[in-house]
Amino acid sequence: RSKLSEKLEDFQIRLKVVCGRQLTGSNIKPVVQVKMGKVKMKITKIRKGSSPVWNELLMYNFHESLKELYDYVVEFTVNNSRKLRSDSLIGSFKLDVGSIYDQPGKYLLKWLLLTDPDDASNSPKGYLKITVCVLGAGDQPPDESAAKDENEDDVEGNLLTPAGATLHSANFALSLFSAEDLPQSIIAFKSMKQKIGLGGDEDVSKTSVDAYLTFKFAGKKRVTEVIKETNEPVWNERLNLPLKFPSMCDSIKLTLKDWDRVGCDDPIGSVTIPLSHISSTGEAVKFVTKRLLNFHVICNIQFYSVFLFPGFLPTFGPSFVNFYGSPREFTQLGNSLDELNTGKASLDGEGCAYRGRAMMELLMRMDEEGAEPKPPSQPVNEEKIALVQKYMRRRQYRLVVGFESANLIRKPLERIEFEVSMGNYGNKFDCDVKLSASTTEPHNAVFDGVHYHYLAWTSKKPIMMVTSQWEDISFRLYALNLILRIIDELQDQITEVNLMVKQKEDEIEIASKIVTILDEVILNTGKKLPNPRGRTVSNQLDRRIHRQRVQMFEMISQEAKELRQNCTDAQEAIAALHDFIQRLELVSHEPQNSFPDVIIWMLSDNKRVAYTRIPAYDLLYSPERQDYCGRFCSKPCTLTLKYPTANTKSKKHYKVPAQLRIIAWLGRAKDQSNFEFHSKGDISVIQDTYETEIKLPFKGWTADGYTDITGEIPLPKSVFRCPTGWLWDGDWKINSDLASLYDTTLGHMHVVEDAFEFEMRDVGTAWQVRKVTNGKMETICDMGAIKVPSGWEWENEWTVDTKRACDEDGWEYATSDDQTVGELVWSTAEKVYHNSRKRRLVRSRVCVDHKAFKKAEKTAELLEEGWEYATTMGCEFHIDPKMLDLVRRRKWSRRMVTSDDRGSAAIFQLDKSISYMFTFFCVLESDKKANKKDRHYQKIPLPKIYVVYESVWQLHLRAYIYQGRDLIAMDGDSFSDPLVLVSFLNHTARTEVQKHTLNPIWDETMMLDIKFYGDIDHLKKYCPEVSVEVFDSDDLNSLQFMGRTSVKPIVKLDQENNQTPKLEWHDITKANYTTGNVLTAFEMILKNDKIEMPLPPPLKPGVNLPMVPFGIRPVLQRTAIEFLIWGVRTMKPFKLLSVNSPSVLIQIGAVELRTKIIKNLKKQPNFTEPLYYIEANLPVDDLYFPPIVIRVKDNRKFGSRPTVGQHIITKSIQYRIKPPVDQPQQDEGFEETKVSTDLAIEVEPPAKPGLKLQIREEELDWWSKFYASLGDGGNCRSYMESGLDLIKVYKDELEKQEEFNHFSDFIQTFQLFRGKVENEDDEPDFAGQFKGTFRIYTLPEDSREPSPPRYFQHLPPSDVVEVKVRIYVIRAFGLAPQDANGLSDPYIKIKAGKKRIVDRENYIPMTLEPTFGKMFELDLILPMEKDLYVEVFDWDLIGTDDKIGETVIDLENRYLSKFKAWCSLPETYCVTGPCPWRDQMKPKEWLDDKCCKEGWDEPVWNGNTCVMVDGKTYKLDDYEKDKKPCKHWGPADERLALYILRTFPHVSEHVETRPLLHDALPNIEQGRLQLWVDMFPKSFGDPGLPYNIEPRKPSKYFLRMIVWNCSEIPMMDVSVLGDKMSDIYFKGWISGLEHKQQKTDVHYRSLDGTGNFNWRFVFPFDYLPQERMVHVAKKDHLWSLDKTVTKFPPVLNIQVWDNDLFGPNEYISEIVLPITNMPKCCKFQRFCSLKNVPDMQGNCKMEMVNLFDQKMPLKGWWPLYRMVDCGREQAGKLEMSIEILTEQEEEEKRAGQGRDEPNMHPKLDKPNRPATSFAWFSSPFKSLRYIIWRKYKWIILGLLAFALFLTFFVMFIYSFP
Repeated sequence: RSKLSEKLEDFQIRLKVVCGRQLTGSNIKPVVQVKMGKVKMKITKIRKGSSPVWNELLMYNFHESLKELYDYVVEFTVNNSRKLRSDSLIGSFKLDVGSIYDQPGKYLLKWLLLTDPDDASNSPKGYLKITVCVLGAGDQPPDESAAKDENEDDVEGNLLTPAGATLHSANFALSLFSAEDLPQSIIAFKSMKQKIGLGGDEDVSKTSVDAYLTFKFAGKKRVTEVIKETNEPVWNERLNLPLKFPSMCDSIKLTLKDWDRVGCDDPIGSVTIPLSHISSTGEAVKFVTKRLLNFHVICNIQFYSVFLFPGFLPTFGPSFVNFYGSPREFTQLGNSLDELNTGKASLDGEGCAYRGRAMMELLMRMDEEGAEPKPPSQPVNEEKIALVQKYMRRRQYRLVVGFESANLIRKPLERIEFEVSMGNYGNKFDCDVKLSASTTEPHNAVFDGVHYHYLAWTSKKPIMMVTSQWEDISFRLYALNLILRIIDELQDQITEVNLMVKQKEDEIEIASKIVTILDEVILNTGKKLPNPRGRTVSNQLDRRIHRQRVQMFEMISQEAKELRQNCTDAQEAIAALHDFIQRLELVSHEPQNSFPDVIIWMLSDNKRVAYTRIPAYDLLYSPERQDYCGRFCSKPCTLTLKYPTANTKSKKHYKVPAQLRIIAWLGRAKDQSNFEFHSKGDISVIQDTYETEIKLPFKGWTADGYTDITGEIPLPKSVFRCPTGWLWDGDWKINSDLASLYDTTLGHMHVVEDAFEFEMRDVGTAWQVRKVTNGKMETICDMGAIKVPSGWEWENEWTVDTKRACDEDGWEYATSDDQTVGELVWSTAEKVYHNSRKRRLVRSRVCVDHKAFKKAEKTAELLEEGWEYATTMGCEFHIDPKMLDLVRRRKWSRRMVTSDDRGSAAIFQLDKSISYMFTFFCVLESDKKANKKDRHYQKIPLPKIYVVYESVWQLHLRAYIYQGRDLIAMDGDSFSDPLVLVSFLNHTARTEVQKHTLNPIWDETMMLDIKFYGDIDHLKKYCPEVSVEVFDSDDLNSLQFMGRTSVKPIVKLDQENNQTPKLEWHDITKANYTTGNVLTAFEMILKNDKIEMPLPPPLKPGVNLPMVPFGIRPVLQRTAIEFLIWGVRTMKPFKLLSVNSPSVLIQIGAVELRTKIIKNLKKQPNFTEPLYYIEANLPVDDLYFPPIVIRVKDNRKFGSRPTVGQHIITKSIQYRIKPPVDQPQQDEGFEETKVSTDLAIEVEPPAKPGLKLQIREEELDWWSKFYASLGDGGNCRSYMESGLDLIKVYKDELEKQEEFNHFSDFIQTFQLFRGKVENEDDEPDFAGQFKGTFRIYTLPEDSREPSPPRYFQHLPPSDVVEVKVRIYVIRAFGLAPQDANGLSDPYIKIKAGKKRIVDRENYIPMTLEPTFGKMFELDLILPMEKDLYVEVFDWDLIGTDDKIGETVIDLENRYLSKFKAWCSLPETYCVTGPCPWRDQMKPKEWLDDKCCKEGWDEPVWNGNTCVMVDGKTYKLDDYEKDKKPCKHWGPADERLALYILRTFPHVSEHVETRPLLHDALPNIEQGRLQLWVDMFPKSFGDPGLPYNIEPRKPSKYFLRMIVWNCSEIPMMDVSVLGDKMSDIYFKGWISGLEHKQQKTDVHYRSLDGTGNFNWRFVFPFDYLPQERMVHVAKKDHLWSLDKTVTKFPPVLNIQVWDNDLFGPNEYISEIVLPITNMPKCCKFQRFCSLKNVPDMQGNCKMEMVNLFDQKMPLKGWWPLYRMVDCGREQAGKLEMSIEILTEQEEEEKRAGQGRDEPNMHPKLDKPNRPATSFAWFSSPFKSLRYIIWRKYKWIILGLLAFALFLTFFVMFIYSFP
């Protein structure tokens, strides 16, 4: 992750939600919500069912750094839109963008296992299929069709889950015990309350934070309780975070916050723990070089092994975790650095100060099934709290830091101090920790004379000492240091081997070196790692990491042994060594490093300015083994400080405030006796105090006691005590070091006075005197104002100092104004733009009056008293007393020396002296009853510790600065004025400014004589690097930073070292971005009598500057360069004026070539004389070959010739060729080849027997050819069997194909740029294009030898050409959606020059994959209209149309190429058919033209099937012997000519796929467009007819189906009278046209399953024969403007239903008949069974037919079936007739639906149904007759007779008397 780019870039994430499967719930309406990153959220449409299909593309655009984007989390949430929001979740899934980015192609096609995080049962909630890719600038979207394979529906095999098919419930338990060292963050708030009367009298200096901690993982968060008013909160709280494990998220974030009563809570500090550092998979994983995305591995953990590592769940601690952020001092509200506390604001993600630490433990436990979820927070049990106490045991540690030098200080700061701290220890502003000698003595920066400042530490170097208390975790850091040491050594050795391979040294020496490296690897990996077992603070994670490291060492050792025995290839061995490094880096992390980093701050006037952080383990000392020591322990190292900033775009990220060189040591107090810097200096300790006096009226100066430098802390001499082991070395002495700096001439007999003359001028005027200054830069009236003191005389007159870097008159020149005088860059040569100059005058004076000399000596003695004067103690002190001075002070010092043999370790005894002074100070403070606030910021001055070097070494540094290349443009004219600053220790040198170039050649040798105070052995072994910085000098001569690099010089400290420096290219960087290269070399030589100094380098002629000497500078040779400068194109206006008269300036090193001027760019953009030839001396080695700079200048009026564009070719090796040779002239005629005298003439294409194909002509078109070339058999059907031609379908642009190489065989296109690069994220502006090319080859050294022939010969004319261009736009896919519905309405717009074609009215609605099928034709003039823009726009009803993207085609390169990319060549010559010959001339004519251009004889034909071309015989049979003959072929001779043309370089018939780009997202594809372009020069005549590529349009067809009868239909109802029956009717439709389904009438009361209908169905449908698909066009919504076309296979669906009056109708059975592959009917009912239709395996006893091929209707019986548990069962038989009619046939044979008119073809009579077939509710009398009477008539008659009898009987009884 640390290697990820931090540059802000454009990214696009394309995510396609394809479909879902097995979503839980019934009758659901799922919708997918995708949240990407922080706030970007998009939602799909709502679908129905548990297996919905979305196919929706979502796009997310980001302008972020890759490092930031890597951690974004993608969250998929599937919800049921039918339910309430609180209960709508179906399932979710999360993964991070980094997991996608690390996939091959940055592309993912997977199924997601959805789970509910709150479901304790942990059951899957369904599956979601997605495709997602991450696109950066220049990335190509993946081909989704290529990614689909036969297993695309294999859900389990492509399931995206962390482990297996199910996730397990787990619980992250974070036990937080306590925190310490938290900063005080609300001082200002409470003090403000007191001021306004709302606060009490509490002590605001001790106001503390209200701390709590947030724990985040996988989008979930837990928060502890708030502990108020304390800097050391104790929580003893356990946070439980449930999750599904393994999770796709791989980092835990912890943030300490301060709770605020008002406003937002303030972050205190944050830390991120990678999950891969605290867990392991336990699986065998193959080694790779980037993070794995293996979804069967825990949390993307990386391991490089085929070795089985023991796995373990995430675990951490108990251990302290350090938090970092902004500085701890809070002196104002709204600190701009507070964002550092979140861990994201800074460019490198690190805080600049220690913010505290917390003791915690992290464990993961797998939950048991059915277990209750744990509470979010619960207290830690007492037993655990007691157990953690042992992890808090402290040990005393000593940190010693010695400062060797401080240089590269940018600004002249005052009172500069350097503070060393580790945690809170050493912080000079923190009174809560023990006092330490952690801050250097304040010094003012000294100017180095060129650009930077430094601190004047000469022979006395300060040493800082900090004592701290930490846990003993040395065993962890010892193992880490051992691994890091092995990695460093291995990297250095690999670098040496690579250099040997690059220099092509002897293979035996390389092999020997590799064997030596492998031996060291075996030795190092055999070393014993510290075992954590038995250590006090060791925990489970320590033991498991130790086990992994041991196994890794064993594995590497074994592989190194095998490699040593078996490896024979150097590159293979180097790759294996790199692999070893990558493996070791995987275990080179220590997640439980509780040691805070060592932070060194640079302070100025008690304000923090810059800092640097050093990991504590790099300084740690080990008494056990030297290998366990840190890499910088007791070794000099160079540190580059940086400014603290929270702004990621701040310029402070690349500015260097200062550079330090230190020696540091960190170790246990018990090991302090082993402390040693291994330096030859002596350690000295000095105690300081200041004697102060105040000036009282009438009394004068009165003693005021002894204080510290501030005058606030009383420090009498009696308070100082010598600690044990130390003695005073002498008495107290006045320290006059500072006083002596005020006047350096006292006590000298001869003094040189100097003065400066400044002159200025305006443009075109003479120099005029501006001012005269003395040596102190104080303005004087004239030279006479400098008076000689009394007793002194002038020795000579004022003379000009010409011994400096100046011209012969002593002048230095610059361009300046009043604001930049102090920052001027002075030049030795006068230029016309210089407006300021200066020169130095010197004059010597001598003391002639001995009395005056004695007086001066007395004055010097007074100064030796050391008094400094000021108005008050807070004012600046000076040496000369003044009237208003009321205080004065002088410094007393006393030195201590050691009294025993402890050596350097004796400095640790100084703690006792500090403790005594602190006690004394506290007593004084209590006597004065000072409040705590005064004591909070006051610290006792501590003894000053120094290392003193007695020896002074004279060093001589030579810097060879030869040239730079590919620098960034810093000026508005697209150039820079670069110069180089070389800094080493406290010295800086500067090159001359090279004007207006990005590839400067300085060719300078800079020599620095350096006095080195230090250990010469350290310098030899750990020589600091030379800082090389490149600056741009602007018009005002102020410097703008361009980049820097560091180079280690060759150190020559003895005469045996005769190594010659070698120039090497070094990348210069600016905030981690490469901004160019410089070619340099450095050597440092010790000046003494034993070492012979090298000769002075030669001087440059004319400027008297040392140049790079011979033997170091590149070797040159005589070289020829041929230029083909064809023209310039699309030049952008410059300064509001168009470019009309351009010329080209080409520079190669010091060689320049200027072309003639194009008179009118609009009429003729080509040069009339394109060929140029020059000879020059250029480097032999390609490494030193200068860049080729192409500048286009516009020749304007009044002599103005601005540069309007430029291009720099850094690598010219592609243009270097061997010298051309003369080709021997061949004799005329062909080689002797016998040509057959038998004439072979083909009259017509041969027909081979037995090869007749049944091919439907309507199914053959250009689209069939296209789909057959793609291998899409479903859309081309029988074309693949026809033997016709195929075309090439390229996946990229035609010019990007390897065989065409951008059609640069004749000329190349170079992009021209101009403009200033403001920052690293900017790119120069596009200015135009240059057309041309180059060839470079060597010449004989002797110019008298004949030169080789020229390379460029026989060029085509450069005149304009008129062409007819045909653009065939096929289709687009993967378009970026522009509408709110996630779709677009695309259409095509074409433009070239001022010509436009807009096809807006033919937009294709609502699609991202439109099929255009359009041919557009334009008449263009080349080269003026060479750029063809094909744009895709989105049609909008309201507002302007949105551009989706565009592609640009350079027609000129295609026209000039030898591949003849005008019109592509087909495979065969056809004159008829879908793809006839379309070129202007026939193949024979083109063959003749080819022979003419190549200088060959005309082709010799033998009949029409054999020809001789260029001495070779070609026969037609050789090309067509394996081909099927085709009736569309043309004549044999034309076919043979075409075959011959295809043997030459050509472009075959093709379709190219071009990316669509948009200016808003440069280099990120917005889709792809398939097309091809034909060009026809009008000089060759008219072209043939264009191809018809219109999209296939479906034809109107009618399916007529007559339902005659049915039988054996199952009975579905029971009548009132108990009879089984059914009310049968039939329903039919064609798939996709369900809304147009038709029904028969009802056959009521079928008692035996038979039915009679005589009913006609007529189904109109749109059918495409080539695709064999039914096209259904309908609107998606009522408000939709356009219809959407959906394709379905032609399937006839027939169902039998039972009609019910009350309740829903009942389904009975059905039959599904694919129209293009349906079974024949059965003529007889009794033979009709399920075997007559295909089963699940496709078995069928009936013949399968295509209904479209049937001339007569099919009439017969088909079985009906229904699905049951065991499969299908027969449920009836259907007699019907079915036929397909075209639209014309339908017009001729009209027929109505059912039995409606026209009832014809055939005429349908009413069915002869039984009398019982009727609806009872519509005919009650029929119901009585046929239902009741027929069955119950005898019962009815009996009842009637009985009723009649009963009536008569009653009447008889009634009438009986």
